Amino acid sequence: ARNVSIGGQRLMAYGLHLGARLPAHATSTGRVLLAAMPRGEFTTWLKGRELPRLTPHTAVDHKAFKALIAEVRNQDVAIAREEHELGVFALAVPLRNLQGKAVAALNVVSSAERMDSPDFQRDMLPLLQDAARELRPLL
Repeated sequence: ARNVSIGGQRLMAYGLHLGARLPAHATSTGRVLLAAMPRGEFTTWLKGRELPRLTPHTAVDHKAFKALIAEVRNQDVAIAREEHELGVFALAVPLRNLQGKAVAALNVVSSAERMDSPDFQRDMLPLLQDAARELRPLL
């Protein structure tokens, strides 16, 4: 893998590749998958777990993190703003199998300027949701 940049700003960590493991609490896809867990299972996952601060924007307080996951659960979308890496903003939706269970997540990574644009989220979210629906029979 290589760095991806827009306007000279690095958007993906060097060496990020298919199968790379990232911390669930600090990524949009991780939050989608955590929100898909049964509440009791999520509570067990979080109990006693340290949420490492990867950037100044990473959510590390358990109460605030529970509220973030509840919001993802309600809205069926997650946004991570520079929480895993500075300059990286991501929008994710769940990928559900035919039984309706979220088994994966689909995301798009963007720069701050694009992500904060109302047009970007308004235009990108339906594209992600459409792609998720098209993939459903394959899961």
